[in-house]
Amino acid sequence: MTEELFEATLRKYLRRKPFFPFLVELLDGRIIIVERPSLAMGGGAATILTEDEMIEFACEEVRDIRPVPAETVS
Repeated sequence: MTEELFEATLRKYLRRKPFFPFLVELLDGRIIIVERPSLAMGGGAATILTEDEMIEFACEEVRDIRPVPAETVS
């Protein structure tokens, strides 16, 4: 994913009012679910802070960014 598309897409999801969870699918098959807007980004990379860990990834590792399916959200 290009840096421009990566950052624009993340901004779109982070700025939604109200906030809804979304997921980031990486090229290696991992799925990162962003449950709250605790994400920092810049320079084509992002860091997500969860209750348990800090997850870092870069735009070139991303296959897709999309909403979490409704049946997945509790």
